[in-house]
Amino acid sequence: MDTTSQILQSADYLLLLIILIVLAGKVIRRHEIRTFWMLVALAWTMNLFGNIAWVIHDLTTGTPLNTFSAVDLFYGARYVLIGIAIWLYPMPLSRRDGIWAGAVTVIANIMIWAIYFNPAMKIRGGDWTGFLGLAMYPALDTALIMLAWFRFRAVQEGWQAKFFLLLFCAMASYGVANTLNLTGYVFPSMNSGILPNIFWILTNIFLLLLTFGFSETKEKGWWSTQAVSAQNAIEKR
Repeated sequence: MDTTSQILQSADYLLLLIILIVLAGKVIRRHEIRTFWMLVALAWTMNLFGNIAWVIHDLTTGTPLNTFSAVDLFYGARYVLIGIAIWLYPMPLSRRDGIWAGAVTVIANIMIWAIYFNPAMKIRGGDWTGFLGLAMYPALDTALIMLAWFRFRAVQEGWQAKFFLLLFCAMASYGVANTLNLTGYVFPSMNSGILPNIFWILTNIFLLLLTFGFSETKEKGWWSTQAVSAQNAIEKR
């Protein structure tokens, strides 16, 4: 890893710690939407644990971590927790939204395996499990991006729309980073260098903007109002 990548990775870890501190404050101080912030905080905690486990492995073994390993359990848990938060709050998304998100995710997964798998086996070797360790993340990102987009569409006014737009941007940025990472792994000639790191950092920046911009005055009582608006929007679709 070159110096620039190390600096960007360190900046990403620092932002992650700041986010966890801010989210911990949200969980402690808020009541109406504490569960939402708790799920988001737990998701980013899983991300941090995955990073720590990765670093410990590399330092203690002196060898790079396999592309598919036990560390992926932490990163997988992150997706589950964020997915639950987006799906349930402020009101559960409609069944139709879930079907659309699932269908698009399946299509994305098929495209990933059709485009990347054979070149990965020829260039990188290994077996399908090693490929799965990278390929599953853009597919999971697709699911979160779709859910975040449906959540944003259900909001029509003011700062609530900005809130969910920032959430959508965070999910999209993470998805772009993972897709660039997969592309660079399978096709070394298309390696984008530090670009994935930049998009991973952007993900945390969007989340910071979301948490800092969501003031206590706006937050007070907004969830119940937003729930009504979201339910009305869902019923209209």
